[in-house]
Amino acid sequence: MDKNILKIIVDESKRLVPGIFTKKQIKIIERYSKKERLSNTEKTYFYATIKKKIDLLSMFKGEFYFYGKDMIQERVEEAKDILDEIDDNAFISGTFLFSKNFNDVDIYVIAKRRKQYHQGKKHFIFITKEDLKKPIFVSAAKYCISNFFMDLSKVEIKRPDFNDLVMTYELAINEILDNDDQKRIRDLIFEHRIQLNKQVLDSYSLNKKFNEIKKLKKGEKIKYVNNLAKELLLRSYSNDYVYNEISPFVTRLKKDADGYKSNENLLIYIDMLNEVKHESRKAKT
Repeated sequence: MDKNILKIIVDESKRLVPGIFTKKQIKIIERYSKKERLSNTEKTYFYATIKKKIDLLSMFKGEFYFYGKDMIQERVEEAKDILDEIDDNAFISGTFLFSKNFNDVDIYVIAKRRKQYHQGKKHFIFITKEDLKKPIFVSAAKYCISNFFMDLSKVEIKRPDFNDLVMTYELAINEILDNDDQKRIRDLIFEHRIQLNKQVLDSYSLNKKFNEIKKLKKGEKIKYVNNLAKELLLRSYSNDYVYNEISPFVTRLKKDADGYKSNENLLIYIDMLNEVKHESRKAKT
């Protein structure tokens, strides 16, 4: 019997009871899917009544759910073919669906534990059901094709670690100066929207915004990144905390800047962090 159909029935039981199944039938289906031993009475009931309903639902195997728009039609059909070969709940997301140029086909599979591997161009990413509450996976799921219904309304938003945020900012500036891939800018855009607007950008919208910023001139990009980081620091933590953390940090940076000839990045950090320090002190008084 199709394990995927059994999973869908159990996962979507609230929507199927009492219209299609009873609570008792769902419990038996769940036990059957887990290969638990059924009593003779339960077995008879399962094959005589419950299986007929499951077989009827199996006729709809191949139903797909679409999250997002402006997908490349040929890729949509290819994604469907890939999902048809997967028995577990899964969804396909990423640049494969909307960009002419892509590296991998990102295939997310719901499993008991995390793991990932490549199979040619296919990148299999195994995540747990609870992972679908985390912003990074919600972002992927908000622009995808899936073989199961997903409720993406419950998102776990956590405040970023102060040091991690500052490090991401510093790396973003370095990537701009080095004309690198500049993906840290995308991380800041993503975090900024989460923390200030409580909104998770889907992967398509995030990529679109990121590409707009990448086209800016170097000075404009630095200014944009500085504003993102400044707002994140001032809005994510208390003024006292920001002031106390940044003050010694800026002092160390100034000493480092004095010791290096190539210190353009350090001077940019110092200017931005001093602005944050000033704003936090002004807000305290």
